[in-house]
Amino acid sequence: MRNNDPMRMINEFFQSRPKRTLLDSIDDAFRKTASTACFSVDVKETSEHFNILAELPGVPKEDINVEIRGDDVVIEVKEQSHQDRNVGGVQSVSLPHYVLRRNMKASYKHGLLKIQLDKKKPKKIEIE
Repeated sequence: MRNNDPMRMINEFFQSRPKRTLLDSIDDAFRKTASTACFSVDVKETSEHFNILAELPGVPKEDINVEIRGDDVVIEVKEQSHQDRNVGGVQSVSLPHYVLRRNMKASYKHGLLKIQLDKKKPKKIEIE
């Protein structure tokens, strides 16, 4: 069994690695722009779907805009204050190559925005 094949491991790393790196995150922390988002975004994957979750407590659905721009999903939220915290801004999530850019679904319930995209089905190669 060749589970520890270094070439296979390298190939898997470059095929599945995130587009954003630690240096990108550090750069974002030092950039002071008006579009800095004040809400959290999480990415979850299943075998069939790529899911983006954004926590937007107290934000009306009308104040949320979701678009695909190139290889990114962009979430724009109108700035607003709720109790002692501000929510709003713009945040984008880079889409991996294996995510389909069509049939995007978004739902918003109880302050949680869920965006769901389908993943490409792997192509099976028949062995002769």
